[in-house]
Amino acid sequence: MVNKKPLNPGESPAAFCGAHMRAKREEAGLSLEQLGTRVFTGAGYLAQIERAERKLQPDLAQLLDREFGTDSFFKDLATAIKKASRLAEYFADTAELEQIATAILEYAPTLIPGLLQTEAYARALMEAADPLRPPEKVEEMVAARLERSRRFFEKDQPRFWVVLHETLIRAGTGGPAAAHAQLLHLATAVREKKVVIQIFPLASAMPPPLNHMITFLTFEDAPPMVYIENEFSGRLIDDPEVHARYRRSYDWLRAAALSPEASLTLIESLIKEYEDR
Repeated sequence: MVNKKPLNPGESPAAFCGAHMRAKREEAGLSLEQLGTRVFTGAGYLAQIERAERKLQPDLAQLLDREFGTDSFFKDLATAIKKASRLAEYFADTAELEQIATAILEYAPTLIPGLLQTEAYARALMEAADPLRPPEKVEEMVAARLERSRRFFEKDQPRFWVVLHETLIRAGTGGPAAAHAQLLHLATAVREKKVVIQIFPLASAMPPPLNHMITFLTFEDAPPMVYIENEFSGRLIDDPEVHARYRRSYDWLRAAALSPEASLTLIESLIKEYEDR
């Protein structure tokens, strides 16, 4: 039996959507399984939308409007929720999924993953990506990134494992103070058992088999997914064969990286270099 979480419709747009979806479903006398059959969607996914854990997507919203006879209510609501997100549109779905994943594996060749970024590091990235971006927009984007990280780590977060290329921990992004603070943040996260970090070394005889930021997401009751991101776009893939190919490359990457213990030692040595300057 799916847990029925009480909802406060005024808490957030997602809670408003979930409460109305539940009300319409119960008014129609349908269980989650019955509604899922009618709209070609799993009951677990529908339950997550009702509990405001997942955002309603426009294609499913159209099917709900058809089923409930609500004209374009759910479609318009889904569109408004998507537009209201402070995250990049191509990343919004992945950010939502990472909050309910049971395991997250990442490879970062050029940037510290968003979940591990400090405020100063995130701000430096936002400003560098668009030097003409208004300061208030920069602050809005930084706040969204920090909120995403806070939400992730305040709950029983999934198993989180990250491989970082050595070049990015040596890059000094944001200047000495920001880079030092970012390295301290990584070391603290490792010591507090929030994440396992491995460093892919510059001295490796072989180049890394992956060139872009990549994230693997595993779920309790759904197939795994892989998210690939470059500078200005991203793609979420659920094809099992594609996932398997990327996962083989990632497993090789982890095997070729420094051990978690040696990686922490390297990070701490770089921290000391900043402190000795």
